[in-house]
Amino acid sequence: MLPVTRSLLFCILLACALGVQAQDITQYGLFKLSENEIYWKTTYKYPGAADSLRPLVVQMLKSKFFTFNVIRNEAGYNGEIRHYKVDAKKYGRTYMNTPRMYWEGEWTGKFIVEVLPNEYRVTVYALYYEKIEKSTGYYKTEKSVKGRYFDAVTRKKGKSLLKSEFSNLDLISRSLQDEFDIRNTVLPP
Repeated sequence: MLPVTRSLLFCILLACALGVQAQDITQYGLFKLSENEIYWKTTYKYPGAADSLRPLVVQMLKSKFFTFNVIRNEAGYNGEIRHYKVDAKKYGRTYMNTPRMYWEGEWTGKFIVEVLPNEYRVTVYALYYEKIEKSTGYYKTEKSVKGRYFDAVTRKKGKSLLKSEFSNLDLISRSLQDEFDIRNTVLPP
Protein backbone atom coordinates (compact mmCIF):
# COMPACT_ATOMS: atom_id res chain seq x y z
CA MET A 1 0.00 0.00 0.00
CA LEU A 2 2.86 2.38 0.78
CA PRO A 3 4.45 2.22 -2.74
CA VAL A 4 1.08 3.09 -4.32
CA THR A 5 0.76 6.14 -2.08
CA ARG A 6 4.26 7.34 -3.02
CA SER A 7 3.61 6.95 -6.73
CA LEU A 8 0.24 8.68 -6.40
CA LEU A 9 1.88 11.54 -4.51
CA PHE A 10 4.61 11.74 -7.16
CA CYS A 11 2.02 11.94 -9.95
CA ILE A 12 0.14 14.71 -8.14
CA LEU A 13 3.32 16.72 -7.60
CA LEU A 14 4.35 16.23 -11.22
CA ALA A 15 0.93 17.38 -12.46
CA CYS A 16 1.11 20.46 -10.21
CA ALA A 17 4.61 21.30 -11.46
CA LEU A 18 3.51 21.00 -15.09
CA GLY A 19 0.42 23.07 -14.38
CA VAL A 20 2.51 25.88 -12.89
CA GLN A 21 4.93 25.72 -15.80
CA ALA A 22 2.10 25.92 -18.33
CA GLN A 23 0.72 29.20 -16.98
CA ASP A 24 0.89 32.05 -19.43
CA ILE A 25 2.84 35.14 -18.41
CA THR A 26 0.87 38.13 -19.68
CA GLN A 27 2.53 40.82 -17.58
CA TYR A 28 6.13 41.60 -16.68
CA GLY A 29 7.25 44.82 -15.06
CA LEU A 30 5.62 47.68 -16.93
CA PHE A 31 4.77 45.52 -19.95
CA LYS A 32 1.42 43.86 -20.45
CA LEU A 33 0.00 41.67 -23.22
CA SER A 34 -3.53 42.46 -24.34
CA GLU A 35 -5.45 41.78 -27.54
CA ASN A 36 -2.46 40.68 -29.65
CA GLU A 37 -0.37 43.70 -28.62
CA ILE A 38 2.26 44.51 -26.00
CA TYR A 39 1.76 47.69 -23.98
CA TRP A 40 4.27 49.55 -21.83
CA LYS A 41 2.64 51.84 -19.28
CA THR A 42 3.94 53.90 -16.37
CA THR A 43 2.79 56.81 -14.25
CA TYR A 44 5.05 59.70 -13.25
CA LYS A 45 4.22 61.67 -10.11
CA TYR A 46 4.73 65.40 -10.52
CA PRO A 47 3.23 68.05 -8.21
CA GLY A 48 0.72 70.45 -9.66
CA ALA A 49 -2.64 70.73 -11.34
CA ALA A 50 -3.17 69.21 -14.77
CA ASP A 51 -3.17 72.69 -16.36
CA SER A 52 0.24 73.54 -14.92
CA LEU A 53 1.64 70.12 -15.81
CA ARG A 54 0.49 70.27 -19.45
CA PRO A 55 3.12 72.83 -20.63
CA LEU A 56 5.90 70.76 -19.05
CA VAL A 57 4.70 67.65 -20.86
CA VAL A 58 4.56 69.60 -24.14
CA GLN A 59 8.11 70.87 -23.60
CA MET A 60 9.32 67.34 -22.83
CA LEU A 61 7.67 65.93 -25.96
CA LYS A 62 9.06 68.73 -28.14
CA SER A 63 12.58 68.17 -26.82
CA LYS A 64 12.64 64.53 -27.90
CA PHE A 65 14.05 63.75 -31.33
CA PHE A 66 11.94 60.60 -31.64
CA THR A 67 8.41 62.04 -31.10
CA PHE A 68 6.43 62.88 -34.24
CA ASN A 69 2.88 63.90 -35.13
CA VAL A 70 1.99 64.85 -31.56
CA ILE A 71 -1.70 65.69 -31.28
CA ARG A 72 -3.46 67.19 -28.28
CA ASN A 73 -6.67 65.53 -27.11
CA GLU A 74 -8.95 65.85 -24.06
CA ALA A 75 -6.84 63.61 -21.83
CA GLY A 76 -3.41 64.70 -23.03
CA TYR A 77 -1.40 63.87 -26.14
CA ASN A 78 -0.82 61.06 -28.56
CA GLY A 79 1.78 60.64 -31.25
CA GLU A 80 4.30 58.45 -33.01
CA ILE A 81 7.75 57.22 -32.07
CA ARG A 82 10.31 57.08 -34.89
CA HIS A 83 14.07 56.53 -34.92
CA TYR A 84 14.13 55.65 -31.22
CA LYS A 85 17.36 54.03 -30.05
CA VAL A 86 18.08 52.26 -26.79
CA ASP A 87 21.39 53.24 -25.19
CA ALA A 88 22.27 49.76 -23.91
CA LYS A 89 25.71 50.84 -22.72
CA LYS A 90 24.12 53.45 -20.42
CA TYR A 91 22.36 50.62 -18.56
CA GLY A 92 25.43 48.44 -18.14
CA ARG A 93 24.85 46.13 -21.08
CA THR A 94 27.59 44.99 -23.42
CA TYR A 95 27.58 44.07 -27.08
CA MET A 96 28.08 40.42 -26.10
CA ASN A 97 25.05 40.13 -23.77
CA THR A 98 22.60 42.30 -25.71
CA PRO A 99 20.79 41.34 -28.93
CA ARG A 100 21.50 43.62 -31.90
CA MET A 101 17.92 44.83 -32.03
CA TYR A 102 18.52 46.62 -28.70
CA TRP A 103 22.15 47.55 -29.26
CA GLU A 104 21.95 48.87 -32.84
CA GLY A 105 18.25 48.79 -33.71
CA GLU A 106 15.83 51.60 -34.38
CA TRP A 107 12.33 51.53 -32.99
CA THR A 108 8.99 52.86 -34.13
CA GLY A 109 5.67 52.85 -32.33
CA LYS A 110 2.91 54.96 -30.86
CA PHE A 111 2.41 56.67 -27.52
CA ILE A 112 -0.31 58.24 -25.42
CA VAL A 113 0.35 60.73 -22.61
CA GLU A 114 -2.53 61.37 -20.21
CA VAL A 115 -2.15 64.49 -18.08
CA LEU A 116 -3.85 64.26 -14.68
CA PRO A 117 -3.60 66.26 -11.45
CA ASN A 118 -0.23 65.55 -9.79
CA GLU A 119 0.78 62.95 -12.38
CA TYR A 120 0.97 61.98 -16.01
CA ARG A 121 0.66 58.50 -17.51
CA VAL A 122 2.56 57.31 -20.57
CA THR A 123 1.52 54.31 -22.67
CA VAL A 124 3.67 53.00 -25.52
CA TYR A 125 2.34 50.38 -27.94
CA ALA A 126 2.63 49.11 -31.52
CA LEU A 127 6.41 48.81 -31.18
CA TYR A 128 8.38 47.68 -34.22
CA TYR A 129 12.12 47.20 -34.47
CA GLU A 130 14.52 47.45 -37.37
CA LYS A 131 17.95 45.92 -37.10
CA ILE A 132 20.83 45.10 -39.40
CA GLU A 133 21.77 41.42 -39.80
CA LYS A 134 24.69 39.95 -41.62
CA SER A 135 23.67 37.87 -44.60
CA THR A 136 25.22 34.48 -45.02
CA GLY A 137 26.73 33.75 -48.33
CA TYR A 138 29.56 34.68 -50.61
CA TYR A 139 29.22 38.47 -50.48
CA LYS A 140 28.58 38.73 -46.71
CA THR A 141 26.45 41.84 -47.05
CA GLU A 142 24.14 43.20 -44.42
CA LYS A 143 20.38 43.43 -44.69
CA SER A 144 17.72 45.28 -42.75
CA VAL A 145 15.34 43.09 -40.75
CA LYS A 146 12.06 44.51 -39.42
CA GLY A 147 9.54 42.99 -37.07
CA ARG A 148 6.92 43.45 -34.39
CA TYR A 149 8.28 43.61 -30.87
CA PHE A 150 5.23 41.58 -29.83
CA ASP A 151 6.39 38.66 -31.98
CA ALA A 152 9.97 38.88 -30.68
CA VAL A 153 9.07 38.60 -26.99
CA THR A 154 6.07 36.23 -26.96
CA ARG A 155 5.41 32.54 -27.48
CA LYS A 156 2.32 30.39 -27.90
CA LYS A 157 0.98 32.63 -30.64
CA GLY A 158 1.31 35.72 -28.48
CA LYS A 159 -0.33 34.38 -25.34
CA SER A 160 2.73 34.47 -23.09
CA LEU A 161 5.91 36.49 -22.64
CA LEU A 162 9.20 34.65 -23.05
CA LYS A 163 11.14 34.39 -19.78
CA SER A 164 14.37 34.57 -21.78
CA GLU A 165 13.40 38.13 -22.84
CA PHE A 166 12.81 39.49 -19.32
CA SER A 167 16.24 41.17 -19.07
CA ASN A 168 15.71 42.77 -22.49
CA LEU A 169 12.22 43.93 -21.49
CA ASP A 170 13.86 45.52 -18.43
CA LEU A 171 16.37 47.27 -20.68
CA ILE A 172 13.83 48.86 -23.00
CA SER A 173 11.56 49.66 -20.05
CA ARG A 174 14.30 51.57 -18.24
CA SER A 175 15.16 53.39 -21.45
CA LEU A 176 11.54 54.45 -22.06
CA GLN A 177 11.14 55.47 -18.40
CA ASP A 178 14.12 57.79 -18.63
CA GLU A 179 13.12 59.27 -21.98
CA PHE A 180 9.55 60.15 -20.98
CA ASP A 181 10.48 61.56 -17.56
CA ILE A 182 10.05 65.34 -17.32
CA ARG A 183 12.87 65.48 -14.77
CA ASN A 184 15.34 64.21 -17.41
CA THR A 185 14.39 66.96 -19.84
CA VAL A 186 16.24 70.25 -19.92
CA LEU A 187 13.51 72.77 -19.23
CA PRO A 188 13.98 76.52 -19.46
CA PRO A 189 13.85 78.34 -16.08
